[in-house]
Amino acid sequence: MAYKDYSESEIAEAMVLLAVNKYDYKKTADTLGISDRTLRRWDKDATKKGVPELLERAIERMLMVIPDKMSGNEWSISLGILIDKWLLMQGAATSRTESIVTTLQEMQDDEFDRVLEEAEQIIESARGGSNNGHKP
Repeated sequence: MAYKDYSESEIAEAMVLLAVNKYDYKKTADTLGISDRTLRRWDKDATKKGVPELLERAIERMLMVIPDKMSGNEWSISLGILIDKWLLMQGAATSRTESIVTTLQEMQDDEFDRVLEEAEQIIESARGGSNNGHKP
């Protein structure tokens, strides 16, 4: 029996799908049409390589094309997880927390009124321009 050579991007795509499938080797192998044993070998080999580099390659691959074996929803979730993990490994922030309450409390009345008016305009616009009897 002849063995098929897989590119690094195909292997990275398989590793992403494996992660999406919560490391269900059988399900992932069946989806990709490869053996469970091959998938396990790739997963074992992946841990020997530099994880940040593998994540970066997987992100690059996913940005080029939505893998055939994934829906758009699965693709976007996987990409988000990969980017989050890659950022963590780089020591970068993966979330941003701000306190708008303190900022609003420190505003002068006229500035606060402008912000409130702008917020009302945004809400009205989101509702399709209908102000439902309220004054803008």
